Amino acid sequence: MAKKKEKNTAKEETVQVVEGDVEEEETHDDNSPEAYVLTGDYRADYTEICKRSDLSIIPLKLRATSPASSGTEVPEGAPTTFVTKDKYCYLKPSIEIESDDENKDSIKSFHIKGWKVSPQLLNALSLAAPQSLNTISLWRCGLTQEGLIVIVGMLTKLPIRNLLLDGNPQCAGEYYVLLSEECNLSTLSLRSNKMRCEHMKQLGAALAGNKSLTNLSLHNNNIGDVGAIHLAKGLRMNRTLLTLNLSANELSDSGTQAISEVLTSLNLSHDEIVARRKLISENKTSVTNDEPPTTQEAGLKRDLAATAEQGLTLH
Repeated sequence: MAKKKEKNTAKEETVQVVEGDVEEEETHDDNSPEAYVLTGDYRADYTEICKRSDLSIIPLKLRATSPASSGTEVPEGAPTTFVTKDKYCYLKPSIEIESDDENKDSIKSFHIKGWKVSPQLLNALSLAAPQSLNTISLWRCGLTQEGLIVIVGMLTKLPIRNLLLDGNPQCAGEYYVLLSEECNLSTLSLRSNKMRCEHMKQLGAALAGNKSLTNLSLHNNNIGDVGAIHLAKGLRMNRTLLTLNLSANELSDSGTQAISEVLTSLNLSHDEIVARRKLISENKTSVTNDEPPTTQEAGLKRDLAATAEQGLTLH
């Protein structure tokens, strides 16, 4: 009797294991957008991912370039007339793309203008994005915090260097996340985003530790003098920013003076010197292997000299 019971329990265990395997197989969906394997053709990849995500397929259009910008000459005898289009054609949502120079099936940038972009569509663009993508432009697209999270994810996995988010005030207090160590942006444009002085405190703190950004535009915001002072504190520790646009930001003499003091030679406080030395020690990869080791005193003099020679253009 004992042997029969053992056989029955063994059968029950095998049945349970098989049922568990079936459940795991059922939960695994090969038709999910995340399971799609990119083919290298951005149009085909984007279309397939939109279908798997049950999204309406927004048409991709090749971004128009003038003959001067493309380096091509207009042939003699070319027609000078214009082709008329439907009057509602320019009001329909579309995504303008620029093809990669080496691979015409891939892209190097996409631009969206004047229509609300959902986080789901941004996720589809992210899943289809190739490694050649280096520029993203979203102008007045109603960007939400959820959509901003998707963009940050794109910055961490792709070599994107230029990001333009003009006219998206919904995330005015969250844009400092774009200056984290995981994001290697070179150009960031945050024009007309209704950013105020309280938003500059976090942005200035993030700017102090940023090591990649060279161009920052904050044109047409409301940062005021207090916001300019917060930015100036961050710029005291920043060594990479070259261009800063603060036009149309309601700055008076006090805010302008705070920024101008950063543009001239300045004396670092003891705490700033310690923090500066810490940043340099963490960024040893930028120092060549052939450089002879320096003493702490010599390194400190070098830091102070570099601070005095910092060049920052203010618009």
